[in-house]
Formats: sequence, C-alpha cells, structure tokens
Amino acid sequence: MRWWAKGLIGVGLIAVAGYGVIKIGGPDLIYPRVDGVNYGPSSISFTDTDPGQTIGGIVTLGRAVDETGVDMYMVHWGLEVGEPGVEDDAGNGDHGGDCKGFRDTGHVVMSMVDTGGTPITMEIPQGTEVPEDAVYFVAHTIYSGRHNLAKCIQIPIENVVDTAS
Repeated sequence: MRWWAKGLIGVGLIAVAGYGVIKIGGPDLIYPRVDGVNYGPSSISFTDTDPGQTIGGIVTLGRAVDETGVDMYMVHWGLEVGEPGVEDDAGNGDHGGDCKGFRDTGHVVMSMVDTGGTPITMEIPQGTEVPEDAVYFVAHTIYSGRHNLAKCIQIPIENVVDTAS
C-alpha cells in the first residue's frame, strides 16, 4: 500500500474516532464545547399573543445559576429530530445536552447579559413566521462566542390562533 493511502486511511480513522467523542445532534453541526464550569438558562417560557397563523410575544428565560463568563443568551428555532416529543432528547443532543433539535437555522432572539437579576425577557415581533420544520424554541448561553449546547433547554412552539374572528 502506498504511503499516501495509509495516511488517508489514518486520517479517516481519526475523524471517525473524533466524531464518536463529540456527540452531536446532527451530522451537519460541530460546535466546540464550552470549557470549564458553565451553565445554561434555568428555564424558558413563551406566550403567543399574535392571534393569527404567525407568532409574537415574549420569551422569558431564567438566568443561569452563575453568569460568570456568559456573554449572552440566545434562542434558536429547533427541529424535531428522532421520535416526536422531547423524551428521547435527554442526554442525546450536542455534547450530551438535552436538545437534539438544535440546528443553526438562525436565531430567533438574543439578549446580552446585564446586571438585572430578574428573568431575561426578549420580544418576538408580532407577525413572525415560524420556519416550516421548526417545532421548538431552543435556548442556550454563549461563552466567549461558543454556543453552550451541552446546557440548552427547549420548549414546543405553541401558536395560539384566535378562531373567533
């Protein structure tokens, strides 16, 4: 076997071994793990106040237990990956987190960390269209520009439609 073929096989084996070490929710994502002690949002809620087929309202995040090193909080659209619901997500998301549905589909809202101590509130504008495959809001913290996916939380997107009109 030629030297370059052996090298190519070696690189392939290292890539496969590395993939096994970094457990990710989807093959299209490889985000670096946040090092050291880190935390995610402690809770997430959303109430849709848009009466139509679109959404709008306030996303509320409970602050991380310790915000040391947290740059911001971010909420993304989340997809259904695996079985419907979140039961199969626990520990099976990116970096062993609980959100298999995180995909870099663009963020919905984000908030810089302030010195408030109160929950973080972020407004989703009335008339916001939910992407076709999105079924969750996935929230996480960002440390030094790294998405802290191991400590994410998610909730289903519930679009309340007023049928009385």
